[in-house]
Amino acid sequence: MVKPPPERPLEGLITIHSEISPMASTEYEPGRPSDEEVTMTRMLDKVIRRSDAVDKESLCIQAGQRVWHLRLTIHCLADAGNLLDCACLAGIVAFKHFRRPEVEVVGDEVTIHHPSERAPVPLSMHHTPFCLTFAYFPDTSTPPVLDPTHLEQRLSAGLLSVALNAQRELCVVQKAGGVPLDPDEILRVVDVAVIKAKELDKIVEERLKEDFAGRNIEVQ
Repeated sequence: MVKPPPERPLEGLITIHSEISPMASTEYEPGRPSDEEVTMTRMLDKVIRRSDAVDKESLCIQAGQRVWHLRLTIHCLADAGNLLDCACLAGIVAFKHFRRPEVEVVGDEVTIHHPSERAPVPLSMHHTPFCLTFAYFPDTSTPPVLDPTHLEQRLSAGLLSVALNAQRELCVVQKAGGVPLDPDEILRVVDVAVIKAKELDKIVEERLKEDFAGRNIEVQ
């Protein structure tokens, strides 16, 4: 619980950070963030925070005085390829699974109820974005690969990452260099990403319901 910045007194704060452990691969060195780690953190910030996946105004407790500050840290322990998509999926599921303490405000007095007193409440989510990455290769006759492995990623001539939700709302399209792509190819890739986003959304909702049922938590 922190004081919000004066320019956004009615919004809570969300901080996203990612850490790739040296044990994930020999390519990562301890103590120094790799280019992939920096790129992944920036992309996660765009996909989850800037796209307003979480309703920031619902994190406000007292306007201009107290808001919730959510901190999401992704720890990558193994790199089998496509860390970005995996990290995005883990981050969005973490927010959907998280329950914050119930808060009661009477005048200027704020009471945070223990989970044993009142059931924690879920975060208010506007939508559920997923990131899907396609690898393109120097030989243009080779079709792009969705969810590339570590080897496919290293052999690729460029990566195209598309972030969107099951409702076909496009959040981010990122392509850092590599082979040039026609607009028609990007639209084709987006159509494929929509199908996969719907599949992921269904899987996530089913697994969350199963987990909440095992914990006797009511799904809202």
